[in-house]
Amino acid sequence: MSIRRGTIAVSIKKGNRMKFRTFALPAMLLFLPAMAYALPSGGGPSNIVKSNNIILMEGDLIGPVKAFRQYVIGPESERYVRDVNVDFDQHGQIISAVQSYGPNPVWESQLHPDNIVAGWVSRSAVAVKTRDGTKVTQFVSAYKTDKAGRIVKVSNVEAQPGAISVTNRYYFYTPDQRVRFYLSLGGRPGFGLYLYGKDGRLTKVIKNDNVSYSTFTQDGKDLSTTTKTPYITYSSLCQQWDPGGNCTLVEKQEKLYFRGNGGEEKTQVTTLWQRQNISYYPGGYREKGPMPEKEKQK
Repeated sequence: MSIRRGTIAVSIKKGNRMKFRTFALPAMLLFLPAMAYALPSGGGPSNIVKSNNIILMEGDLIGPVKAFRQYVIGPESERYVRDVNVDFDQHGQIISAVQSYGPNPVWESQLHPDNIVAGWVSRSAVAVKTRDGTKVTQFVSAYKTDKAGRIVKVSNVEAQPGAISVTNRYYFYTPDQRVRFYLSLGGRPGFGLYLYGKDGRLTKVIKNDNVSYSTFTQDGKDLSTTTKTPYITYSSLCQQWDPGGNCTLVEKQEKLYFRGNGGEEKTQVTTLWQRQNISYYPGGYREKGPMPEKEKQK
């Protein structure tokens, strides 16, 4: 839901004041963990769908997935919110996505199809609380598709108190229908590259301000993902898979880099366990049984 494709504001303490910094989120569904990517099937419509989902969420699930749900489990669920909900049609295309993040910053995002822009529209809001009050930044992104159904342009409007920024992002494809790179012009200029392995799976996304990459087990299941930005590194390690090869339990680590009162560099590490419930259309895979009791205690 990249659910946005925008930025997130983080307060960095400098001296006796709180200073705001912003950095680009790696994806609209930034906190979507490691997941298996579906193999391309030539140049047909299903491959276009995969390209769209890679742009929207920088990943794709294996099989006829109907819904994806992600949330924090264990004691950390009392303090941290990392909720993701994505629904798919029978062709694998995203039909809606919602994401919540907390406690600080608070981040709420929604993605829905929109006939006016012939694609999708996502709306996001990020609120950061400091001793001086709360700063709210809002984002509206319009994803436009071409006649073949591929996302070719994203217009992002970022609104802060007293300031509005507009960025247009253009996506480019090779004859195999895979998205290969993009260019951003306007308020947040930049670029990005999408790299694939010999088996056709997305293995790395390189952007001008961060790098994301995935690794897989020998039998093709997703194992881990890492996203590095100047201020935060997100790492996900899959612990369990369902019969379809999709990850159902992931260990997530978030590292925040900042400077202390004396100017020294510091790192704040948060480790979370996240459960991923995946439902399938008829004929697909189904998870076996409820969550083991030991997982509830993680």
